[in-house]
Amino acid sequence: MKKVSIMLSFLILSVSFSLGQSNNNLLSGNNTDSTDYYYYKGKKVPLIANADKICVSIPKDSKKISERIIANVQILNTIGDKSFDIFVISQSDLKKLTLFDFWKEDAKSVLISPSFFTTSKEEVFTTPYLTVRLKKKEDIDILNSYTEKYRLKIAENSPLMPLWYSLSITKDCDKNALECANELWESGMFAASVPDFAVDNLLCSNDPLFNQQWGLSNSSTIGVDISASAAWNYATGNGVKIAIIDRGIDMCHVDLAPNIIDSLSYDTDNNVSPSQVTGAVTAHGTHCAGIAAAVKDNGIHIAGVAPDAKIIPISNCLITIAQTPFNLAKGIVWAYQHGADIISNSWHYSPGHPEIEEAIQDAFKYGRNGKGCIITFAVGNDSTNQISFPANCNDTILAVGAIDSIGMRAGYSNYGAGLDIVAPGDHIISTLPGDQTGYNSGTSMACPHVAGVAALILERNPELTVTQVNSIICSSAKKLSGVNFNVTKPYGTWNNEYGYGLVDAYSAVTNTPSLTYIQNETITGTRIISSDNIYVGRDVTDRKEYGDVILGQGNITLKADFIEIRNSTTVPLGTTLTIEN
Repeated sequence: MKKVSIMLSFLILSVSFSLGQSNNNLLSGNNTDSTDYYYYKGKKVPLIANADKICVSIPKDSKKISERIIANVQILNTIGDKSFDIFVISQSDLKKLTLFDFWKEDAKSVLISPSFFTTSKEEVFTTPYLTVRLKKKEDIDILNSYTEKYRLKIAENSPLMPLWYSLSITKDCDKNALECANELWESGMFAASVPDFAVDNLLCSNDPLFNQQWGLSNSSTIGVDISASAAWNYATGNGVKIAIIDRGIDMCHVDLAPNIIDSLSYDTDNNVSPSQVTGAVTAHGTHCAGIAAAVKDNGIHIAGVAPDAKIIPISNCLITIAQTPFNLAKGIVWAYQHGADIISNSWHYSPGHPEIEEAIQDAFKYGRNGKGCIITFAVGNDSTNQISFPANCNDTILAVGAIDSIGMRAGYSNYGAGLDIVAPGDHIISTLPGDQTGYNSGTSMACPHVAGVAALILERNPELTVTQVNSIICSSAKKLSGVNFNVTKPYGTWNNEYGYGLVDAYSAVTNTPSLTYIQNETITGTRIISSDNIYVGRDVTDRKEYGDVILGQGNITLKADFIEIRNSTTVPLGTTLTIEN
């Protein structure tokens, strides 16, 4: 099934001007130099002007203007937004509009902004927004002074990331959003200032095929699978929550509904719960969710990698809609603040955004009570030797590439520095909306396989940090036949196209340190309790009823590499307590 979507991740170059004056350069069709740029992490990133296309943004309350544009020119693409109708049209059609009598008046309300190509030749469209980050919350007065100076409007402030503000251009602004973003950064008064970019965010290839769940157990090419069946003897993801940030999930799907918590979902675009199923390609999120955690042994459809894990749906349009990075960052923060253990992301956002990076870093720092969320990202479907953003923005991310059913890198899968692991991604069957199933291909499909394996690990040992989980996944990967893993990295040998190898669920769970909780128990007599990790105390886990622990009277031996005993534990007089490792 072909899945194509365009998502906001571009530059914001909205300009308010009347045709024939400040926008003559846009009408000339000759603006093809590469003098345009924006700032990212304090450095200038060049852009190449697109001489063929232009963006026009019309306030929602000027519906008649939108209707006239739609009636008279070809709309190449529509960028969704709550405040503006944003259309992509050709430069030639923009010139055509200037010939109509109505345009002289309409142009006073229309914001016109150029489109660009990145240096990697990816097409980006512009919207009327930019985002800024304050250095500290007290700098709101500085922000207000700059919005007044540049005649900008504060569109939104995220309560989840309170230092970030989304600003919009107004018809009274005499600069475009790119110029405003650059000048605000150059002022030195802000921690970040970037235009709002939009790109094709869904990492799904266009190869719909075949009819078996080979990624879990491959009968055609032995060993080219994740060894799920063997892993399920040890763990199925019970007690673990996987957030799927995507275009929404069919929460009523018969093979997903038992694993979805009705009250735990979020729509980033509208700041509401429950999540929504959005966009033209509505099956993408449902397909990814099924790969990660469809129900097993119910006699229906498929089995997910972690069939007893719970799914947290977090929806984002992931197609042409303004303020995409602002909303995606909110989704990541909402996920870790609402108990997600794993955050699976089958999308990209080119060419990068610091707000998304900060949200990811916060999830690593604060998620899972400080142990860090495990975050998987698809690396992209461009068949290039550079993985996409955000997969490439933080070494703690698990960056996932795709292989086919004979163990070869899928032709579309990106590769290169930063690639951690590969997983089944080609011709993958999974759930589709309306209680259906179907096939899809892409690094989008590979990513939730790894998220599911992370859930199996965390069921076995929920005390592991994100770094420990990543280490288990990478160091236990299968070294595919015929591939030369000739580079030594922290988690073992590595290959430019396959990372550390094919994710191996069985090897991962069997290499996960064993864990024993002693909670709400009285232990007497002669006892030897052995495990890799032992936690003792009233509230060391939420998997048991809370209660104090009494060790003794008797001879009690705890043998483990790591032991934590909390002060809710009593050792009566006459007890011999021995700690060994």
